[in-house]
Amino acid sequence: MTPILEVKGFSLVLGGVGLLKDISFTVNDGQYLSIIGPNGAGKSTLVKALLRLHNGVKTTGSILINGRDLHSYPRKELARLIGYAPQAGGWIPPYTIRELVLLSRYPRPDKKRDLAASDKALTLTGLTALADRPLNSLSGGERQKAYIAAALAQETPILALDEPSAFLDPKHAFELDSLLKDLNLTHHLTVITVTHDLNHPALAGGLALVLKKGNLLFFGEANALFKGSILEEAFEHRFIHLAHPNDGRPVVLSQ
Repeated sequence: MTPILEVKGFSLVLGGVGLLKDISFTVNDGQYLSIIGPNGAGKSTLVKALLRLHNGVKTTGSILINGRDLHSYPRKELARLIGYAPQAGGWIPPYTIRELVLLSRYPRPDKKRDLAASDKALTLTGLTALADRPLNSLSGGERQKAYIAAALAQETPILALDEPSAFLDPKHAFELDSLLKDLNLTHHLTVITVTHDLNHPALAGGLALVLKKGNLLFFGEANALFKGSILEEAFEHRFIHLAHPNDGRPVVLSQ
């Protein structure tokens, strides 16, 4: 398998505070990586570092995409490699869903392809009927799906998502998880997702990464995450470990 992302001894300091400390891991082309950890662990910071979204930070170590240093990529070329869906909270862009999705095509300007890719992304996320609605008229869950549609329309080999199901009800969260897993398995898309759902890594399969206070606590096969006391150490909390009655995958409940 070919590494598509390599993080080597990466540290990030902002305002004199170390937010990430000596992080190293590798994701191969077509793998699925779930990033978990308690609040303030550095999960979103890490994902934003992969996209060069931080300003005024000091970093050491390196991040490589396809064997090439992240900082050597022009912004537009990087946008052809990594699609990003942020959290739906905060500032709301003054666009309709369709306008947002079309804007995400800026790294690959091609009017004919733009429309096809946008329509496909809207269909995949179930937003076709809402496409002409302004983002500020949507629920948090609908807006979250709009950001995911925009990331999908970029047609990148890597898709990075920051808590994509945070504003979704259980039904739509399950549908989103199923879509991401299908994109990963069927379309060979490399998926990197931050999640607070501790059962997500086992459902998604692939790899899991656990951060705690900016340190890498665990990186490996997702199922291995549920062995021993890794989750208890990460969250300083006790969990009940079970097997799912349908497929036997690990499941944890808060105690």
